[in-house]
Amino acid sequence: MTVAEIIVARCSTVVINARVNSLITLSTEQTGSVFGTRTNDAIALLVLHWLALDARNGGGVGGAGGAITSETEGQLSRSYGGGMINNNNELASTSWGLELLRLRNTMIFSARNRTI
Repeated sequence: MTVAEIIVARCSTVVINARVNSLITLSTEQTGSVFGTRTNDAIALLVLHWLALDARNGGGVGGAGGAITSETEGQLSRSYGGGMINNNNELASTSWGLELLRLRNTMIFSARNRTI
C-alpha cells in the first residue's frame, strides 16, 4: 500500500490533499531506513501524529506542548504538562506517535555479546 492509502485506511476522516501530500514528503525525508519493509507504515504514522497535534492545537501554528493539566475559568488560566524534551516525548503525546515508537522499537535490534 502507498503511504496515502495507509493514512486513509487508518483514519478515514483524513482527506488526501496538497497539505497532506506535503506532510508525506516531509515525513519521508525524516523517516530513516530502520523500518525496512514497514517504512510506509512509519511514514503514515508520523503524518497522522502531526495531523493529531495540529487538531489538538485547533489548526494553529505552534501551541502549547503536552496535555492540559489544569484549567480555571475565572480570570482564565490553563496549564500544560510535560514540555517537549525529546522526540520520544513528543511522539508519546498522541496514539499515532506511540504506535510509531512501538514500531520503531520492534525494528531496532540491540547488539548483544554471546557468552559461552
